[in-house]
Amino acid sequence: MRWPLITGFFIACSGSPKSAPVVPNPPDQPASAGPGEPARPSPAASPSTAPDRPGPDAAKRDTELAVAVTGYIDAFPNTDPVFTRDGKQIVFLSTRDGLPQIYVTKKSDGTVTRVAETKQRIGEVIAAPGGKDALFASDTGADENWSFFRVGLDGKNLIELTPTTKLNRDRIFVPDGRPSQLYFTARKLAEAKTTLYATSSTAASEPRAIYTDDKPTSLRDVSKDGKLAILRRYPSRTENYLLRVDLETGATAPIYPAQGKRVSIFDAALARDGKRVYVATDDGDDQAVLLSLDVTTGKPLAKRAFVPATAQVIEVVVAKEGGLVAVTLVVGTRSEIHLLDGRTLTERATVTMPLGSGHLGGFSEDGKQLLVAWSTPDSPSDIYVVDTGGGKVTPRREPRPSLPALAIDATSVDVPAFDGNKIPTNVLVPKGEQTKKHPVAVLFHGGPAGVSSIRWNPITAIFVARGYVIVEPNIRGSTGFGRAFETADNGAKRVDSLRDAETVSRWAAAQPWADKDRMVVMGGSWGGYLTLVALTRWPDIWRAGIDLFGVVNLKSLLATTSGLLREVMLDEIGDHEKDGPFLESISPITDIAKLADPLFVYAGANDPRVPRSESDLVVRALRARKIPVEYMVAMNEGHSVSRRETQVELYARMLRFLEANLR
Repeated sequence: MRWPLITGFFIACSGSPKSAPVVPNPPDQPASAGPGEPARPSPAASPSTAPDRPGPDAAKRDTELAVAVTGYIDAFPNTDPVFTRDGKQIVFLSTRDGLPQIYVTKKSDGTVTRVAETKQRIGEVIAAPGGKDALFASDTGADENWSFFRVGLDGKNLIELTPTTKLNRDRIFVPDGRPSQLYFTARKLAEAKTTLYATSSTAASEPRAIYTDDKPTSLRDVSKDGKLAILRRYPSRTENYLLRVDLETGATAPIYPAQGKRVSIFDAALARDGKRVYVATDDGDDQAVLLSLDVTTGKPLAKRAFVPATAQVIEVVVAKEGGLVAVTLVVGTRSEIHLLDGRTLTERATVTMPLGSGHLGGFSEDGKQLLVAWSTPDSPSDIYVVDTGGGKVTPRREPRPSLPALAIDATSVDVPAFDGNKIPTNVLVPKGEQTKKHPVAVLFHGGPAGVSSIRWNPITAIFVARGYVIVEPNIRGSTGFGRAFETADNGAKRVDSLRDAETVSRWAAAQPWADKDRMVVMGGSWGGYLTLVALTRWPDIWRAGIDLFGVVNLKSLLATTSGLLREVMLDEIGDHEKDGPFLESISPITDIAKLADPLFVYAGANDPRVPRSESDLVVRALRARKIPVEYMVAMNEGHSVSRRETQVELYARMLRFLEANLR
């Protein structure tokens, strides 16, 4: 699953990614190395920003801790499940061999086989029409220049379909009625401008440009006959539009919303007959809604409003037979699956999943079964099969013999904010030890519009197993709590979200399970930004920090990130030229001289969203002042911690760093 571009500066620590922009490259270069080739090395860093090599004692301890963390990392997630056309096998992604790859399992006996031997991560897989092949997306060194490939389910005849130009490509669509055609949206990394393309699904060929939009746009669906496409246009997170496109002429027309209305659209999918489109939206208000609209006129045909209103419908999948529509609903920190009648949008069957989070896979050809990938705090993502007739859920769990026994008490707490609002916060405590004093790690999520959900996360499992309490705040700006909450940190209101971060941090330090002298702040991406804000603005709380590709200078970040992210973030964060003084006032680099606590910094050399230069700025400033800082740069990673070897090294070094600095 590739994280959508609209997600923003989001951390991808494990599992598979979901499409995002990259540091700009010169246009029209040859495509990056294929999935069987290594990434190109990055230029050498200057001495002031060179990665650290642990000394003999530290390296010895890292080796010991690597043994301790490996069991959690080897507890692989299984994601993105889809049925083969005959329904006898399930194709899915898994990290069981060290990075996301394609596997196939037989429904009859559960036998799992790796489909292709590649050396690069795979971000998406679909079963090709015809039933014998799979189509997938892969990038090089996690640079998010996704290219498309085709391979037989027997692992033979691997070919690259899009070898000619480096582009940040979105999802793969191959209509049943035109199985030789593949449709996708893509862009050059320096631009927000997006083009809808058609190309061959069976052989390498030059794509045909169908339609180009000057704003960020993504393909959401293609009709069965291959004549109509549905596009989502998103100038910002809260201003989205749904367009229909004639795939022969490129002619476009708006479907939704009505002129002058601002809405967020999270997903859209066509009915099987191509006459209606299902739209997951907030309809411009604090209300989770699925709409059924006439695809030609935009006329409403049915509407389903979900409870609670502040939830968010993030996925829509339509069955080929049986008239069913499945949606994923994010309700604060957890997810739900709903099965709806395609005409009335009423509930057809109740689906009860374990308390956790997950995503939809695909329906079987007859619509009688639905695949779901799901995780809980003590169980990595696994495949579940839903009987769509009655909603019965059957897990296809695989044993993870490497995973130690987990003992976690997970609760959600509403921490009072400064203005009377609430800050939804996850708290994970070693089981039965709520009254014992523990070191505390306050872990901020990425985004800014992200969420810390109830789910499997190897970092939290490792830390709780070693006696830490994990506190995961969902400060204002987080998703899953309504439109008003998500937009409450936009622009100048960003300072209110920082006040939330301070409030939760001080609340955590005052709890009975907290050793206030062993408080750690950590986070990735935007969570790394909040980590640096916390260390520079509230140094009295902390003993140490961990910054995973965090943002230190908002002006430089917005100037060097991709054109797409720069465009999408204008409304949420600001313009690096027009809003310079404000961005400087909330950038950690402005107060970096106040940072005095030991800091561990991680960066991916090929990071597309937060360039390594941001981490270099932090390291250079701290080294100049002789502040303890340890710097790890993964040369084959981007905005990611995708590879097993990266995870083992990173988590071991993080633990050793904290051992040394929390004494």
